[in-house]
Amino acid sequence: MNNTSKSSSSEEPSGQHQADEILTQLVPIAVLIVITNGLVFLLFGKLRSLRTPANYLLLSLAMSDVMTGLINIPLFCVLSTLDDQTLDKMNSVYCASEVFHNVISCSVAYHITAITVEKYLAVVNPFGRFLMTKKTVVKILSTVWLWSAFLGAIPASWWSAWWNGERRALYLQTGNNIFSLVVVFVIPYMFILYAYFIMFKAVSCKNRFKKSLDRKDPRAFKRASNEKKCLIILLTMAIAFAICWIPWFTLRLIFSLAYIGWIDGEELAYMEHASHAFIIIRYLSSAINPLLYTFFKQDFWNAFKVVVLKKKPRRPSVTLSMRQTVRLRGSDQLVDLLAPENNVKTDPTSV
Repeated sequence: MNNTSKSSSSEEPSGQHQADEILTQLVPIAVLIVITNGLVFLLFGKLRSLRTPANYLLLSLAMSDVMTGLINIPLFCVLSTLDDQTLDKMNSVYCASEVFHNVISCSVAYHITAITVEKYLAVVNPFGRFLMTKKTVVKILSTVWLWSAFLGAIPASWWSAWWNGERRALYLQTGNNIFSLVVVFVIPYMFILYAYFIMFKAVSCKNRFKKSLDRKDPRAFKRASNEKKCLIILLTMAIAFAICWIPWFTLRLIFSLAYIGWIDGEELAYMEHASHAFIIIRYLSSAINPLLYTFFKQDFWNAFKVVVLKKKPRRPSVTLSMRQTVRLRGSDQLVDLLAPENNVKTDPTSV
């Protein structure tokens, strides 16, 4: 969110101190983003067994996140330390940075939504994963990137007028921020909450059914433990998405309202301080995403242990028939989707 840089650069008494503070805080985050998402690229490239249609969604999410570390953060560090006169001369660069931030933000949010859809289908529909073909994934990813590019580039049509403070452009920007808040965050988040609720309900219902059949089975305790793990992971994903994105879109709206005079200067001063912390949280989400959505999957976690930790691969302990594979889909498949141990061992080194 580059909106803050234009207003804050002239108010900070010590530009060098501000630059040092921003670099100290954001450069380590950028490095962390590159490392965590770089591991996704490494594992995906090393092991052909990971190149399933569903995992291409995770690879594309990693591409969006790594752009945050390689492009968005460096641009923000540079532009946020410039004074107003320099910014006026570089307004086209500032515009390009704003558009790129918008596109990547939309892309990350929609990638997470698409990944949630894939998990949801795999849990509620026994054949859900079979429906997720390469052609389907290509269509989904094309839609995500094109729609994100369209939404992110919309403000460029009135950027020159906005930079000059024209009232019409300020209202257009405010309307666009409201639209983005609803379309990019609120609607996807409502679906994510619904999908997580249905997924956990499917797992808990099936576990209760199994417990009623084999109350003395010692595996019942393990299933209850896995159920708690699933709940914790799903809640973590939902809370992380809200914490990372509510401040981002809300602050964009608040600053656009301030530009048209609907928020006074004192209130905006408080938001300037809060915005710095919220921007750090937003950037941190690009380092957290691969941990939540990629390495909580059993196949990536097993691959990480083999490729990075150099542990011996776990060979398949059972050969599955088509009927057994279908039976594993549905609510039991959430175990594989979210990383608790599964009874079916997979070999991550298979090609």
